Amino acid sequence: MATIRSSNPLVWLFDPIRPTGDGADAPYRFKASTLSWTIPLGIGVIALVATLAVGMTGEDHKQFYFSYLTAWAYGVSLAVGALFFVLIQHLTKARWSVVFRRIPEALLWSFPVLAVLGIPVLFGMHDLFHWTHAELLDPASPDYDYVIAGKSGYLNTPFFLGRLAFYFIVWTLISYRLYSRSIQQDASGDIAETKSMRVTSAWGLPLLAVTTAFASYDILMSLDPHWFSTMFGVYFFAGSFLAIMAFMIVVSMSMQRAGMMQGVTTEHYQDLGKFMFGFVVFWAYIAFSQYMLIWYGNLPEETVWYRHRLMHGWELHSAALLIAHFILPFMILIGRWAKRIRGLLAFMAVWVLFMHWFDFHWLVMPVLHGEHAQFNPLDFLALIGIVGILVGLVMFRLSRHSTVPQKDPRLALSLSFKNT
Repeated sequence: MATIRSSNPLVWLFDPIRPTGDGADAPYRFKASTLSWTIPLGIGVIALVATLAVGMTGEDHKQFYFSYLTAWAYGVSLAVGALFFVLIQHLTKARWSVVFRRIPEALLWSFPVLAVLGIPVLFGMHDLFHWTHAELLDPASPDYDYVIAGKSGYLNTPFFLGRLAFYFIVWTLISYRLYSRSIQQDASGDIAETKSMRVTSAWGLPLLAVTTAFASYDILMSLDPHWFSTMFGVYFFAGSFLAIMAFMIVVSMSMQRAGMMQGVTTEHYQDLGKFMFGFVVFWAYIAFSQYMLIWYGNLPEETVWYRHRLMHGWELHSAALLIAHFILPFMILIGRWAKRIRGLLAFMAVWVLFMHWFDFHWLVMPVLHGEHAQFNPLDFLALIGIVGILVGLVMFRLSRHSTVPQKDPRLALSLSFKNT
């Protein structure tokens, strides 16, 4: 007998496996052991505890906060990219992606956890965000900064905290509506759930776009409060959407090695590879457009941000970003053949995921190490921690229900999908 999922949001976080009736979901059951999620989750927790222990007991606790912010923003971008993907698939009535849509749906579950993982960022606000220093707003202080004082109506701690809370509440609510209805459809087979998810996507997508843009301003752009760019939100979106394509490739191929998600074929991987290639180009286009407009305008308050990234060793970082994040992926993924060789596509997906973090490192670290480009072990330790927890959460969520939206009316078309 089919079991309908509870509407209680708390149950959404920690619900048991629920049968969907008559064994119809047997081909789509999660077949791996609990080690598939306990190991990455354990590694992530241990890495984050080690990051906290080393960072807070070391001589320079600022390094911990900047390393942690880079990794945390990376995790947020993956979840945001997953939400964009799911919303767009529902809104466009996409058929090809149904068979692996449960992967980004599982990642939507991470927003409440990411909100909790953001607490260290709040404790480190004084070290991370220069605009939190009260003396900058006092005209009588020798450190008074009229530019930051002029932005204090927006850049102030209470409003900042309120905005962060609003972002995560909005993202969580949209995610809950989409995920819960997808799971309910596994039990009921009701086509009305598909229509409901499409209606949610119609208002959820513009709301997500606006909140993502402002979140990117708050979390990353405000690290350098003198600098601003109206294209930064699009830049953040481009990287996030690129990263989620790579993430879905890696997870689906890993699950296939364990005997799951066999319905994902070379045809699906080719289309995922197309999206990955397309957003490599789109990311580069937005990055160049932002640079070109600021270079052409030649305004000191804008050009100083690039100046910090084109000297003191950061120019090598910038060149590496151009070559490894755009030129090499572009040259490799441009051919149809590359998207149909699974080993090569998997390697490029991992490469793109790392370069997405490298991009965030380039955005964040010159604020701390403006006079000398460097990497710190805490950078990688924090990254392992956040990614380990996210992977563990995704695998845990996939283990709770069918790995495929088994009663989605477009599943059969997705399984038989062919490129033309």
